[in-house]
Amino acid sequence: MHHHIETLDGRVCPAQDATGIRQWLADLLSGSHQAAPATLLLSINKLPQTGAWLLNQLRTAELNDQLRAGLPFSTHSLGQVCCTPGFAALAEPERFLAAIRAAHVFHASNDPYLEHDFGQVQIDGDTVFWKIDYYALDSEFGSEAPWDAQQTRRVLTLMLAEEY
Repeated sequence: MHHHIETLDGRVCPAQDATGIRQWLADLLSGSHQAAPATLLLSINKLPQTGAWLLNQLRTAELNDQLRAGLPFSTHSLGQVCCTPGFAALAEPERFLAAIRAAHVFHASNDPYLEHDFGQVQIDGDTVFWKIDYYALDSEFGSEAPWDAQQTRRVLTLMLAEEY
């Protein structure tokens, strides 16, 4: 099931990738009397949201994809990677890291908020989950702006499914 994004008057976004969704939003905003994305009301996977929310989610997903692409040692400025004892004990963890780096199939049933913040990989009977959490720079509380790399520290956790 793909993401379903539409305006309240029924204009459906045909795109599923970030570039296409952004272009669809830009076309909507340039063709209407909307002052800003925050005033554009949308239905995203049957949830009411605004255009500004959607743009923030797309940016969050991009940053999460960048963090995953840097595995096993991701860009320090984006965040850090942690693993559980079970993941660390895998005989060939690089196979899982390669699969996590390559993950690109996100849709409404596995990524309802369009963040690319969770996934699972199965190889030879082992299931690994990966999860990205967002923290304020001091790591004391959650980030209020996960779409802003200057305000957010990401933590990508790798774990066996049975450790969840």
